[in-house]
Amino acid sequence: MKKWITAALCTFAASAFAAPGTVTVQHLSGGASYFNITIAGNGTLDGSYPGWCTNWAKHIDDNVPYSFHWYSSYSDSIPAGLIAHPENLDLMNWVINKKFAGKEAGGGLGIYTAGDVQLAIWTLIDDNFDTTTVGPFSQARVDKIVAMAGMHDGYTPKCREDIGILVDPGTPQGTVFEIPRENFYKCRTPEDDT
Repeated sequence: MKKWITAALCTFAASAFAAPGTVTVQHLSGGASYFNITIAGNGTLDGSYPGWCTNWAKHIDDNVPYSFHWYSSYSDSIPAGLIAHPENLDLMNWVINKKFAGKEAGGGLGIYTAGDVQLAIWTLIDDNFDTTTVGPFSQARVDKIVAMAGMHDGYTPKCREDIGILVDPGTPQGTVFEIPRENFYKCRTPEDDT
């Protein structure tokens, strides 16, 4: 009986996230993240969240509603090619949970920017990128973030921390947004929208 109830709850929780919806992005300049990402028409995921680019080589337009699929950054079902280095998604999750933008970097490096964080994310999960689209950054601060992230292999966000949800809108650029794990039933890490 207990197995049946658990299976029913898991099925219910998964189906709650499978509703259709749209994703729109707004590039930010000088904010705490690279994008503001808005999910609409998807139930529990509906809302506006800090977001980051996962694939520099593709472009996504501001304020255009895209249909999408989503995947937990801890899912075993992430499609091949969506992320160049899925083995580093745990490190990316550590980075997004540190909320670096606006904090002092120490060592005379100044204040972390969203550009520093975006470049660190690309360094960890993408193959090809450049620095022309991120705004202010310091390579020394980027390197510091990447080095610190590398010390947190196997990181999993706690219940009151954020988890990265990967958004695949098809042809446009993929993104990741930060959502508190506590938004999900019993803080379980969601898998995907299928």
